Amino acid sequence: MMTNTNAHSADAAMIEPNQTAFILKVTRPDEAELSGQLAMFYVAITTSEDEALAIVRRAVKGDADVEPTGVRLSQQTANAFALEAGLARAL
Repeated sequence: MMTNTNAHSADAAMIEPNQTAFILKVTRPDEAELSGQLAMFYVAITTSEDEALAIVRRAVKGDADVEPTGVRLSQQTANAFALEAGLARAL
């Protein structure tokens, strides 16, 4: 019988009642893009949108703009992505 030695626990994505999975838009200059901007979306599980903004800002390059989208992930989707509270993840 094989066991999974993954460092992430099965319930790592469990969102506490006071937490939400916020989606944020990140744009940064990129000459390879026709528009001159690369846009990506990140998610962070936190207790507030301001905290999510701070987490994502720490995770991306300094020249990136981070803005809220007003969109949140459901508990089921957060579980499917194996998200962890307090960390940013690109979608």
